[in-house]
Formats: sequence, C-alpha cells, structure tokens
Amino acid sequence: MSFSWSEEKIRWFTRALEISEYPWVFMPILETMLDRESTVLEIAAGVGPFARMLADKVRGITALEPCNLALSDLRRTSLEKGIHNISCVESTWEDWPGEIHDVVIASYAGRSITGSRESLIRMNALARRGVILVTPVGRERKNFGIDSLYARLRREPPLRTRCPQDTKAILENLGIPFKSAEYTYEFGQPLESIDEGVQLISGYHEFAPCELEIIRDFVQERVTETDNGYYLPSSRTSQVFYWHKAGSGEQSSSVLSHIKIEASRKQNLKQINRIHIRTIV
Repeated sequence: MSFSWSEEKIRWFTRALEISEYPWVFMPILETMLDRESTVLEIAAGVGPFARMLADKVRGITALEPCNLALSDLRRTSLEKGIHNISCVESTWEDWPGEIHDVVIASYAGRSITGSRESLIRMNALARRGVILVTPVGRERKNFGIDSLYARLRREPPLRTRCPQDTKAILENLGIPFKSAEYTYEFGQPLESIDEGVQLISGYHEFAPCELEIIRDFVQERVTETDNGYYLPSSRTSQVFYWHKAGSGEQSSSVLSHIKIEASRKQNLKQINRIHIRTIV
C-alpha cells in the first residue's frame, strides 16, 4: 500500500506534529549547520514539518512537494501564523530544476530520493553547508505497535523496501564523509474518538471488514484518555545520515565531477536506446 496524502492524513499528521518530538529531535544536528541567514531546502516536504520548525530560525525555506493538497495546508498554516519566508514549490524532486541552499533536508522522502545515487549526488551539490537525511530503520512497519496487530490477525505485516542500506552504501561509494545515528522518539496520534483510531489504522493499512472489530479492540487497549479525547502512543526509530560541507572545496569538486560522469552516462544510455530502437525498426 503506497503512501499518498489525503485530507484525513494531513489532519492526522499536523495534529501529531503539534505534540510530537519529530522533527525537533533532529535540531541538535541542524543547529551545527544553520544560522539566521541560512536557506533551507526540504525535499518531498509533505506538510512541511521541518519548514514549520525552522521558519523563525532561518532566512528562507523552500518546501518542495508534488502534492498540491499537502502544500495548500502548509500555505494556509503559514498565512495563519504570519510566516512569510516559506516558498512552496509544487514539483517532484526529479522535475525540479534545482537551486543551491545552505542546508538540504530529505526526511522519509522515499527510496527514489534517499536511496538513489544520482539523487544523493544532486543533493550534495545543491548544499553549501550540509545535508541531513532521515530514513526508516529496517523493513518492518512498527508505528503504533502495528506488528502486534498483524500478529493478532495472523498475518505478516507489510515490509518497506531497503532504503537505509542503499543510502549508506552509496554515500560510502561517493566518498562523502557522512555520520549516521539512530534516533528513537515519540510520534503518537491525538484522537477524538476510538472510531477515529480505527480510521487512522485503516487509512495506512488494508484490512477486511471482518477484521475491524479486532482493530477496534487493539486501539482501545493502547490509547490513553486525555482532556480532549485520546492519545495513541507510537515510538518511532529513524536512521539519520548527515554531513557538513563548510570549507570542503575538494569535496565539492569531487561531487561536480560525479555529476558530469552521471550526466555523460545517462546521455550514452539514451544514445544506446535510440540505436537499439532503430535497429529493431
């Protein structure tokens, strides 16, 4: 089940952000890269969790996101809070022409972005000071303790594609001097009702109608009651890759060389494909 934004998911996510440790848990890293005059690029920003957090701390932020629905929420929230330094760009990372920023951030952006050699080369080239990537750890989906729910249903939980391993191998191959760490933090969900909890779990996973009562029991057992409804706890662990570029002119030169090589390789492949097509015809 691939992820896509909906009005419900945006509402859930933004409510969770209000009380979550995400993305604040990564501020100690970002503080070593940023100052008041910095510019930030958030790739596959969604509703812009990093943009919201950093808006009053930097000069400007570009939130790059292909989903207009998610960007509309970020625009509306920015307007309501009087934030004027977030530029919302509706585009995929692949189609965006690119612009240099001080810091580039890609958090849960997908394997095609954080697990792609060409993408990582491009991110590095567009960052003056540093890059931070946040990815899942392992392939199991464990948000909200979902693995225990699947055990009750006697089903195997869905698995993610292997992204962290790809990222690490590519960065090592490129010779980028990165650091990595695992961060575990609370990222639970405020709920108005148990019914909403069932809708939340069902919104991210595929269940048969006959399984909904089991899901209801699961939610009811895990939530804690609050003044405004309920809270469904969730501990998330993320893998973080980051590196600084200040003063690394040699690294920039190396990366530009990689870009030229990759561009040449892609052009050669296009020529080979054209030749192959002509031969078949």
